[in-house]
Amino acid sequence: MHEKTIKRLIADRSPFTTAAFLLLLCVAALLNCARFSPSQTVKTTVVSTSLKSTSMSRWLLDLGYKRTDLYPLTFKASSCPFIDVDVAGVKVALILDSGTSRGFVITDHAPAIPHRIEGRHEELNADGSHRGESLSIRIEAMSVLGRVFRNMGGSLADWRMFSSEPFHGTVGLDFFLDRRLTLDYRSRKVGTTADPLPEKLDPERYATVDLIDPPQSQGHILYARARVNRREAIIYFDTGYSASFIDPGFTEGIARVERPGKFKVFRKAVPVELGGQTFILDELRENPISRGPGFDQPVALTLGSDILSRMVITIDIRAKKMIIALAG
Repeated sequence: MHEKTIKRLIADRSPFTTAAFLLLLCVAALLNCARFSPSQTVKTTVVSTSLKSTSMSRWLLDLGYKRTDLYPLTFKASSCPFIDVDVAGVKVALILDSGTSRGFVITDHAPAIPHRIEGRHEELNADGSHRGESLSIRIEAMSVLGRVFRNMGGSLADWRMFSSEPFHGTVGLDFFLDRRLTLDYRSRKVGTTADPLPEKLDPERYATVDLIDPPQSQGHILYARARVNRREAIIYFDTGYSASFIDPGFTEGIARVERPGKFKVFRKAVPVELGGQTFILDELRENPISRGPGFDQPVALTLGSDILSRMVITIDIRAKKMIIALAG
């Protein structure tokens, strides 16, 4: 699933020694596969040049979570994470989607949920082009990862506007403006707490990434500065994408593989410098990335849940920080 449609996607080397580089590729080959669609199954991998892998018991301790701060993550046909949400008394599994720019989305595939319609709303692609129309709605109460939110505004939309397969909806980062959350796909857990981030973290396990402000129309979604294939760029992080993409403008000198299916060109062993660490990302789909105006550098990468599932990611909107560890 829940790959977001091509409409959204389009609308939307540091030096190594030869021996070290070959070693990284060998390690990458041992990692598991992530599925994007039934017609294209590829090995999506992440290798760090220096970070140690980090288990759930380790990050719980290091990041200051208690077991009572943890909630289950579930997965459907793809790597996108779902959480159980109570929406006006109706329990429904929604995608925990860092790419939902405002509030929440309920689709016409979800069970009937009590709501109040407040009007119509134009849905835009990331480049500002028209995607469609949804209903602006208001929900009396929502319970999201242990906290109740009242009088919440969101959208009611046709699921076909966002996905190639039916789904119930999404919740975005608006529900975490005063608390941080950590997603560990491998352990199928998400942690959330109002406690601030620890002042010091082991640099052998954690990369600290400064988030940059997105364009105002894009709410609280996640961007950071990086070097992609030795060039300054911006990366977009979206847990609601099941696949990751590299813009063709950043692929010079990177190994290319062609495959049948929706996306024809894949790039291998893409070097990315992020948060003071170098990562090698394998099997990125090549596709133009347009995230609209308002950036001082081009957006070179969209990192979806196929890549993010290889990591433990902590998001703190208050501190404008993301903490990245390798899942272990």
